[in-house]
Amino acid sequence: MFMSSTLRSASLALICLTAVAAVNPASAQTHFHGTAGSGAWGRYAGGGYTRNNNGTITHQGAHYYQGTNGASYNGHNSFTSNPDGAASSSHHFSGTTAAGGSYSSSGAYSRSSSGAVSGSSQTNAGGPRGTYDASTTTANGVTTHDTTATNAATGVTYDGQTTYTKGQGFTHSGSCTNASGQSVSCGQ
Repeated sequence: MFMSSTLRSASLALICLTAVAAVNPASAQTHFHGTAGSGAWGRYAGGGYTRNNNGTITHQGAHYYQGTNGASYNGHNSFTSNPDGAASSSHHFSGTTAAGGSYSSSGAYSRSSSGAVSGSSQTNAGGPRGTYDASTTTANGVTTHDTTATNAATGVTYDGQTTYTKGQGFTHSGSCTNASGQSVSCGQ
């Protein structure tokens, strides 16, 4: 049976995770899952584990895909939740399309035991039709999302910002410029 180096690496990682779980205290409960395969469309591998250790729940996961047409995807995520209500999460995903596009997203957020949420994330995408860049930050009851998107065919760029303030609601502003930097009507 043929296995790519990526599938071998994924299998080795799952075996290592199993070995780590074997030396954990008996009070911890760990659940593993994994899958891999290949076919005419490409190959994939993925897996992860979820662990409950005296009420603290931890999850780790990873995925990989490689298409025969040149498209690819890989990513990982993690999450921890504590008995006092505090929690944290993080992720990173990226990929490419057969048409030459690319995508990337990463971020990390946390919640304190009192319920305060903070963190940030970024997303970037690009390809033959244009680019998209966005970021989100949240802290102290204020969440701000900034976006920049450029249409490759027209050269028009949109810049926008949306803000949510707890107890006050949303505000939004946005504008568009052409390739020369002159203000233009959005929607062109």
